[in-house]
Amino acid sequence: MTGQKLDQNSPLIGRFDQSFLIHMIRDFFIILLMVTVLEFALKAGMVYYKFRVHGPSDAQEAAQDLADNVRSIMRNEGGPVAARTVYPILKDNWDGLGYRIAIIPSDVTIRSIEEGFEFTPEGLPRGDWPDTAHASATLAITAEPFCLACHTEAAVGDVLGEVTVRRDLATDFAQWIEDMRLTGLLALAKIVLHSVLLFLILRARLEPLLGLRAVVSNLARAYGGLNHRADIRSADEFGVLARDLNLFLDRITRLMGELDEVLQRVVKVNDDIVTIQGDLRDRIDTLTGRIRRLERAAMVSAKSEPRLSQAWFDTARRAVADLRSQTPEDPGALIEDLRAVVANAEAQIAGSEALFADLGALGDESEHLRHVMSEMIRLEERMKGIVQTGTVLVQRLRPATEPVA
Repeated sequence: MTGQKLDQNSPLIGRFDQSFLIHMIRDFFIILLMVTVLEFALKAGMVYYKFRVHGPSDAQEAAQDLADNVRSIMRNEGGPVAARTVYPILKDNWDGLGYRIAIIPSDVTIRSIEEGFEFTPEGLPRGDWPDTAHASATLAITAEPFCLACHTEAAVGDVLGEVTVRRDLATDFAQWIEDMRLTGLLALAKIVLHSVLLFLILRARLEPLLGLRAVVSNLARAYGGLNHRADIRSADEFGVLARDLNLFLDRITRLMGELDEVLQRVVKVNDDIVTIQGDLRDRIDTLTGRIRRLERAAMVSAKSEPRLSQAWFDTARRAVADLRSQTPEDPGALIEDLRAVVANAEAQIAGSEALFADLGALGDESEHLRHVMSEMIRLEERMKGIVQTGTVLVQRLRPATEPVA
């Protein structure tokens, strides 16, 4: 499954048959087996190539050697008789070399042997040779001066017979298969030995990787701390990986420490906000109460003061009108004074009403400020939730530390 992306919850992860060591041994065994098969195939190809290229010349040389063997037999005085015994031996010897041979006497040889030795020479008949791919060669044996003692009817240069040598392609492959049996057993033993050696080497070399895996497993475990560190046992890539992992864990630890400090400062700021908020809430409550009390007192005073009531103003206007109708003389100065008093009273009433309106608006603003304080309280609660979440996170990453205040 190399090259495919697995889900982190896949059941295949962590199984023994999915380990890197098993995959490596399996791949190495398959590669060695393929190399051995390829080697055997190349050797089979070489056998076929040698048969096609060198087969005819080899058969020609074998035929020449067989002809020399026949001439050696013919040099003896009892050659024709000895041939009856030696020819089967030659056949067995050449069969052992993978050749089929045939020795066919000519008619002049048959007549001479029948006349001089009183038997019919058969030589080595061709027999029932299969019609398969083969390489063959045929040589004629001619009479020489020493041959005329037995071959009385022949003359020097006459053909006394012919020898045929044949080698089949199946014979070469049968010999190759026979050789490959032992070679195959040795190759299989070599593959097994190499696989065992590779297993031992990988087991020794992967020991640092297994240590890294144990460290990462401890880090991935729920509520696991960040105090685990990998042992650097070599200066190779595994050692570099262990060093980088330790540096990464150190950095994470420093970040967690900085986060812890930030959370502590946030908690302190939150405490200050709570203190200031409580003091401000008390001040606002006091101010709001005083404003409301002042507003109510002013309204009651304005309504209860007879001199500043509307009835008082109406009475004053009627008094001025009566005084004007009853006084024959010019009461201008008196009337103007009264008018000034009334205008001043009306101005005071208007100012009081404006003050009352401002006091009412101030009371509304104080209510809005109270609402803002309520929002601040909710914000404080949210900040407390954030602080608690951060504190739990730090405690999960560093369970050995003291809980953050």
